[in-house]
Amino acid sequence: MLNIINQLFEIEKKSKDQDISIFERNFERIHHELTELGYSLNNPIGKIYDSRDTSLEANIVGNSARPVITKVLKPAIFQNDGSGTILLQKGIVIAE
Repeated sequence: MLNIINQLFEIEKKSKDQDISIFERNFERIHHELTELGYSLNNPIGKIYDSRDTSLEANIVGNSARPVITKVLKPAIFQNDGSGTILLQKGIVIAE
């Protein structure tokens, strides 16, 4: 399932990069289905990187005191297993 979610993330990211919005409704529907199955994705693009966030692995470029996440290579993926939320995959990001 992680491979499917990662591929969906890549397709969605590429469609946004190419400014192709005709698939937006389809992506929303797939995200809804994933949520119904207990999965959630964290795409932290544009947020300030916090080194205490154990759900992310970051490559930090530059010397900024408060680096901002400029690229998400893989999203953090969580699953609610009924007894709580577990981290299935750490997000991989670039912060500047």
